[in-house]
Amino acid sequence: MLILIIGGASSGKSRYAEARLAELPGQPKIYLAMSPVTDDEMRKRVRNHQAMRADKGFLTIERTRDLGGIEIPPGASVMIESLTAWTANVMFADCGVNSGGHVVSAVLDDLSGLAARVRDVVIVADDIFSDGGGYDALTEEYVRTLAELVVRIAAVADEVTEVVAGMSVIWKS
Repeated sequence: MLILIIGGASSGKSRYAEARLAELPGQPKIYLAMSPVTDDEMRKRVRNHQAMRADKGFLTIERTRDLGGIEIPPGASVMIESLTAWTANVMFADCGVNSGGHVVSAVLDDLSGLAARVRDVVIVADDIFSDGGGYDALTEEYVRTLAELVVRIAAVADEVTEVVAGMSVIWKS
């Protein structure tokens, strides 16, 4: 099963995704943390997320990209936190800038390979598309690339849920 959960910053999407992961029958439950920890604010967010999932029995794997090389048992349920970070990690890999088309292909190929090896995948994505834009060209390309990924994943997902102010709206089930 492929589940996409989208929402704004601090909307409750991670809490919802973790609860959804916990409900799935696959074992083990694996939390793929995709964000590199680069500053104090990110360390605080990581601590908050770790506290949220303490005692839930999740195995955490930190990986910024290239999910194909991760050893994951076939019956696992996996949560990817987050598509937003994963997209940035691929787009800005090794201090370079990869084109949006390359990023979309790389992420979808990795996701396909992972989904074929495990029971369930829950993907968390940030809604960064509603603020009206007006960014520099590179940021606009990143936003368009992430939007394309969200649309393409939503099209094939078994479930799509939006989380707003801690409340979930199921768009596809």
